Amino acid sequence: MKKHKAWLSSLSFLVIICFSACQEGSLDMADSFVYTSTYTALIDTVTIQLSTIVDTVKTSNTSNALIGYYENPILGGQKAKTYFSLSAPGSFTWDTEKEVFDSLVMVLHPNSYAIGDTTVDAYFKLHKLSETIELNDDGSLYNTNSFSYDATPISTHTFRPYPQAKEEIIMRLDDSFSKSIIDFLNTYKNHTDKYSLFEEEFKGFIVACDTNLSKVALGFEVSDSTSYLRLYSHTIGLEKVENQQTFSLQQTTHFNEIQTHNSDVIYNQLTDKKERLPEQQANGKAILQSGLGHKLRVDLPTINNLLELKAKGHVVKAELRIHPDLDIMETDELPSTLYIGDIYRANEIWGYLSDVNGNALTSNLVIDPIYNEDTYYSFDLTTYINSRLEESIIDADQGLFITIPESQIGSSLTWLCVNGHTITKNKSKLLLYYYYYDIE
Repeated sequence: MKKHKAWLSSLSFLVIICFSACQEGSLDMADSFVYTSTYTALIDTVTIQLSTIVDTVKTSNTSNALIGYYENPILGGQKAKTYFSLSAPGSFTWDTEKEVFDSLVMVLHPNSYAIGDTTVDAYFKLHKLSETIELNDDGSLYNTNSFSYDATPISTHTFRPYPQAKEEIIMRLDDSFSKSIIDFLNTYKNHTDKYSLFEEEFKGFIVACDTNLSKVALGFEVSDSTSYLRLYSHTIGLEKVENQQTFSLQQTTHFNEIQTHNSDVIYNQLTDKKERLPEQQANGKAILQSGLGHKLRVDLPTINNLLELKAKGHVVKAELRIHPDLDIMETDELPSTLYIGDIYRANEIWGYLSDVNGNALTSNLVIDPIYNEDTYYSFDLTTYINSRLEESIIDADQGLFITIPESQIGSSLTWLCVNGHTITKNKSKLLLYYYYYDIE
């Protein structure tokens, strides 16, 4: 009579599914298993495919402005501009006989984010919008949106960036433009539609940089207390009295436009969200980039082979290891956290994977501080793999996507270059730890 015993400690079955050694075709149990006294075996019949995909990036309502230029070693130049609509002050006052105009300035507070060379001066330019910012039909604005503006800036500012110090940036606006705002508010102060007329006349601003001079992209906080226009004046009387009034920058229509400076780069030629750039067409690499919308896609085209293992054991741990290319990137450039989720045939994103507690599944970054040869992001895919194995026929068109946290998307140029399975050194891989049920 036959009976089944599970050797859960000494008789473990380690399955390692590698990138480079994988072969196409069905799983041949006789050929693929190398039996030893401990019932361990190495199976390499399932491949993992990395690709780069692209999606539009929502950049409105992020509470962060991104301004500057960064020269990425792979993607080339990336430039970021930020757009603001202007609101009329709710209680504007002006004494036409005694009030003296001093200045009108835009104030921006850094949020500590910086990418690029902070040892070189940055050069910012403030332009007046000539087109009203209008939301898309879904109520959002994206990195690809843009609105026209006057070519001649109404303010410029050169400074050495110290983002960690959070020194506020103050840009003085052209005096004639500033006085035109005061004149308009005085003229229409009693008009019932003064607010809408003001916003129609003064559509807002764009803050950009000179890409020939600036070598860094910087982040700034967007709120009523951290980004605004401030009018300075004084009144003449028995004593000089300093005055100031604040103009709000609308948060609902604020967004960042993020563009590539090098359209000839293969990754930047991805324009359709349904497209994939396989690692084989990109020197064995795949790219993640938050501002331009690049994401990693992971597919297991021969995952159906694992169905033959269901009657012979159980996957107790599945670990996906994504290895960054540290010949290109520095360790301190690596994103601290990555997210992973389901994606389908035409790069239709279904949602994030969850951990055992129901929270979004995140990566664990392992750093090799000495040689960098064993630096990788690890995802625990045990639940995911076992759930896929419950399907009678596994749909190989269903894959995984990897991205950075949503809080950084649309307001940073965070990026990651990873090694695919065709790379000979430090390749990404999937490790399956498998308990084999011995049959007597």
